[in-house]
Amino acid sequence: MPSSIFEYKTLFVFVESVFTSLGVSRLNSKKCAAQTLDAELRGVTSHGFVRLNSFVERLKKKTANPKPKIKSITNLPSYSLLDGDNGLSAIVGEETMKTAIKKAKSAGFGAAAVRNSLHTGHIGYFAAMALKKNMIGIVISGSVGNLAPWGGSERMIGNNPIAFAIPSNQKFPIIFDIATSKVARGYVMLAAKTGEEIPDGWALDKSGKSTTNPIEALKGTMVPLGDHKGYGLALMFSFLTATLSGNTFDGDQPDWLETDKICSLPMLCIAIDPKQCLGKEYKSKVDTIVEKIKQSNLAPGYDEILIPGENSNKKYEKNLKKGLRLNTKLVQEMNKLAKELGIEKLNTNNS
Repeated sequence: MPSSIFEYKTLFVFVESVFTSLGVSRLNSKKCAAQTLDAELRGVTSHGFVRLNSFVERLKKKTANPKPKIKSITNLPSYSLLDGDNGLSAIVGEETMKTAIKKAKSAGFGAAAVRNSLHTGHIGYFAAMALKKNMIGIVISGSVGNLAPWGGSERMIGNNPIAFAIPSNQKFPIIFDIATSKVARGYVMLAAKTGEEIPDGWALDKSGKSTTNPIEALKGTMVPLGDHKGYGLALMFSFLTATLSGNTFDGDQPDWLETDKICSLPMLCIAIDPKQCLGKEYKSKVDTIVEKIKQSNLAPGYDEILIPGENSNKKYEKNLKKGLRLNTKLVQEMNKLAKELGIEKLNTNNS
């Protein structure tokens, strides 16, 4: 597949320019670029550039707020509920996690929920914010309905993701970030843009049959992770996000791709200060477990046991150093946006 390589700085400036051209402040545009590029660098392409066009369309159609006024609805000693005023997740999500961390500083354990955020994006990025304060970060996000309840065929529940960030002394951040579908829907969106088929078992078409056609998959439903177990997790996460925050239920939301309709999502951020909660050294205990796992016997065909976050960090460092390789069709779409917005295009004279 034809592709081009771009440096991190070039892509950061491009994304920043996209958002500033649409009325987002420069500071907040940098936040949007940072979240987007973090996803791409770590190989989470389902939540990177593939989402740009939808964000642009929503900002143009005013179904996204470029200058949200985040409000506090409930403020308890260890919990806050915020209203994101339909702002971009890089702005709203960051504020929500900062609030949870602030609560944890004083109480050892802090949580903050937000309603009316735009698509919450790469939530591992928010969970990792806690690591800078030597805290555990946990983030659960709501989503639009794109899973059918187990035994059903109608879109009812979001493939609501969860992310964990665990402090340690390892050379890589321990981050575990998953959707409750077999794969994030963004990978189906990416396949639709690049003209590739998707593997069998990822999604179902509108009739409930397995499909490898990404266009048909986007009209249908995603397959839950672990079958009925993934469905159960997705539903519980909906109770912890949409219901707890007072947000609209997953199944009552319009499709994310229907950019002329307001789509407001919820998120729950949790921060835990191990030093206060445990009273002893936490990181060294994590390191001991990691080393035991690393030194355990390998299964046939494997030469290494990886810890969550290790492989994505290898990708991050490689891509940061050597640049990101982007599919030509995706670059063409990004440059089409650039022309429409009057910003500098990406130079495709790369190999």
